[in-house]
Amino acid sequence: MQLIEFPNFQVIAGENAVSISQLPSIWQDIAGGKANVGFKNPEVYVEMAQLFQYKLANGDVDLFNERPELGHLKSAFSQLFGQLADETLEFYGRDFLITQYPKFEQILKDAQAKGLESSNEVKVALIGIDLFNEFGYQLPASFYHVHLAPIYRDHVFEERALRFDQRDIEHKRSWDAILHAGKVFAIQMKIQSIASKYGFTYHHGCGCNSHLSSIDISEGEFNYQISSSKYQRWIRSFIWTAWYEYAFFPIVPNTSYLV
Repeated sequence: MQLIEFPNFQVIAGENAVSISQLPSIWQDIAGGKANVGFKNPEVYVEMAQLFQYKLANGDVDLFNERPELGHLKSAFSQLFGQLADETLEFYGRDFLITQYPKFEQILKDAQAKGLESSNEVKVALIGIDLFNEFGYQLPASFYHVHLAPIYRDHVFEERALRFDQRDIEHKRSWDAILHAGKVFAIQMKIQSIASKYGFTYHHGCGCNSHLSSIDISEGEFNYQISSSKYQRWIRSFIWTAWYEYAFFPIVPNTSYLV
């Protein structure tokens, strides 16, 4: 990677990044302290956005860094993925706004009001609350919405194909990105640890069926704590992974054959 130093670019941790003025306006507001977000270190999130936008808009990826014979394709890649990066950052900039997060206590109260037949929905609501107590506003609102989603199905064990089921299709891109970001194993382990306290595990198909956070019965409870020395690194890794999964979602080949 060749470092570039121009007014429209800057260097962050030894890597090229766009300037804040080139980010979507919501990120400029976050950088300027004008957006109602809940995370305590906005400069970290803004720098990640600057790096993300640069890498996709300029083809700063392994494909071109390691295979110079494909250099003639970089312009087309950058044009396409620069747009997808912009869409991604626009969505997540707003997904971090406090107003986007679930009203956890109201969700729990509504589930409890339905009586004994909604005991599983109550457990899912409690899982959502525990997840928020663990990660708070460090993770975007869609992280919590996807894990609460089973409450709103015919029953919590129902599976839905994100790409094909019309009932959830409006969320397919953002929810799928969060579920795929679960490849950051420390975060996934913490999710499963919390769910196991209530007798559940969460599953995601990772195929075109992509059944979002399908819940199954847990065989037993286990406790997992994320290492304090690595905690923020895993948070950043999860967010970064969700971003590129969101950006790449429209070009992933899909087929109903897997549903």
